[in-house]
Amino acid sequence: MPVSPRPRAVVACPSLPLPPVSGGRKRALRLIEAIDRAGARPHVLAHAGTVEQIEALRERGWEAEVIPHGRSPLTPLRRIRQDALGEPEPHLRAMAARIAELSRWAVIAQMEEAWLEQYVRVLPVRRKLLRVASPHNADAEMLGAFAESAAQRDDGREALRLRVRSSRMRRTERRAVRGADLTITVSGHDDAYFRCLGARGTLLVPNGVDDDLFDVAPASGEPGRVLFFGAYHWAPNRDGLVRFLRDGWAAVASAHPSARLRVAGSGDLAPIRAAAAGLEGVEVAGLVDDIAAEIAAAQVVVVPVWGGGGTRIKVLEAMAAARPIVGTAVGVERIGFSDGRHGLVRESPADLAAGIVELLGAPGRAVALGTAAREQVRGFGWTTLTGPLEARYRQAVEAVR
Repeated sequence: MPVSPRPRAVVACPSLPLPPVSGGRKRALRLIEAIDRAGARPHVLAHAGTVEQIEALRERGWEAEVIPHGRSPLTPLRRIRQDALGEPEPHLRAMAARIAELSRWAVIAQMEEAWLEQYVRVLPVRRKLLRVASPHNADAEMLGAFAESAAQRDDGREALRLRVRSSRMRRTERRAVRGADLTITVSGHDDAYFRCLGARGTLLVPNGVDDDLFDVAPASGEPGRVLFFGAYHWAPNRDGLVRFLRDGWAAVASAHPSARLRVAGSGDLAPIRAAAAGLEGVEVAGLVDDIAAEIAAAQVVVVPVWGGGGTRIKVLEAMAAARPIVGTAVGVERIGFSDGRHGLVRESPADLAAGIVELLGAPGRAVALGTAAREQVRGFGWTTLTGPLEARYRQAVEAVR
């Protein structure tokens, strides 16, 4: 008997999610894997990606294609339209048309992150199409916080720009979650936020970790090795690290001349290299093949992040690998991280440096904090966390069989 083809699921992402070199890509990839396990064949659309990435996704049995920004130039008329609708990013007609076309015969259509949420409104309204919004942050709220920070610095122009973007994003978020059948949220805070915007149905899927990180030996890090990793197109990562390099790391190098700060991750490294110039013990590695190996090699992980929202996958991954963290309150928020139990919470670059010095000089305490951190995130494996969502996807698949 011939096997019927699997129904299609359309997933739109800012960039193709394989390899998962950032938190956003990793989250998108794990959600798409849940779609695959539920019985639908993912068709991934993205604004950015390479031929090699497309082939890697097709090797999984998925479809993938890239529709770059350049295919839809922003004319004055389209700018007026964007302003009238309050869209935070240019509405690309080529992307909108492809999403709508593929969704006519799909069982699931999922829009990942802020750039793609605005396309929920182009999805057809069909009884057997599950329309999904998947925001990775409460972006309007986050932009509002950035605006307040700019105002406190007396940067009125930047504060106004961010307030306008925050207002646009809130309108986009409201339209997206009201137009979606399901909104996937990252934290309890974000879940409440999107419900207040009128989300018709939400499902909390916290950020998670890959199971192999729980197998890393707690005391296996190299003495004196400190790690920061993240995606540097994300301003809170880039700006936070630059601030720490300028105002904090020298104190660590002075107290521990053998200490080394390894900087890993994708994105624009020019500002980071500039801030690191002349500093002892800083190695800017950029994109690495195996981030798990980088985490395992570290004695301490630093998280100098003063802005942003949601929960940070890098923090969860470091905790799962039993690595003690020295980070800001914003950097470790919303995951039950406790100062002095799972690591150290410090606010200024100088205090972050002092915390790193403290743990480098007390390796036994560092291991104890890392071990407690691991226990805190037991149960945060991706497969476990996406289980309820996978069941929801499976309902959509079964409805057309």
